[in-house]
Amino acid sequence: MFVPRSPEQVFDMLDDFSVTPKWLDRCIRFQKHQPGPNEVGDAVRYVYLDGLRLGVMEGIITARCRAEHLSCQYADRKMTVSIAFRMRPRGPGTYLTHNVDILPKGFLARLMAPLIRRTLSAQTTSAMVRLRDCLLHIPLHHS
Repeated sequence: MFVPRSPEQVFDMLDDFSVTPKWLDRCIRFQKHQPGPNEVGDAVRYVYLDGLRLGVMEGIITARCRAEHLSCQYADRKMTVSIAFRMRPRGPGTYLTHNVDILPKGFLARLMAPLIRRTLSAQTTSAMVRLRDCLLHIPLHHS
C-alpha cells in the first residue's frame, strides 16, 4: 500500500504502540513490559477483543530498523502470530507491506485454521486502511 508519508513517519507510528488501537480494530492495548525506547527482544503484551472475549497474547519485538522494518511475534495457548511491516521509499511517500503468519496450536485451533485464514486477509486490509488514515492526519513533513 502506498502512503504519502516518509518511511520515518510510517515507522514512527508503527513503533509507537500507544496508537496501535487507533488503527488495529480488535486491539484494546499494545504495550511493552518495560519503559524506554523499543528494542529487539523487548517483551510486549497485546490485549484484544475477540467477540465478547478479552484475549491477551505475550510476545517480543523480533526485528526493528527505523524506516525499514518492524516485526513482532506473540503467542497464547491457541496460536502463535508473527507480524511484519516493511517500508520502502517510493516517490513522495512510502510503499508499506504488512504480513501476518498464524500458527495454530492444538487440535481445535488447527480445525479453525481455514476460517482464520479466510478472515485474515480482510482484517489485514482493514488495518492497513486505518493505519494509512491515521498517517494522513500527521503533518506531511513531520519526522
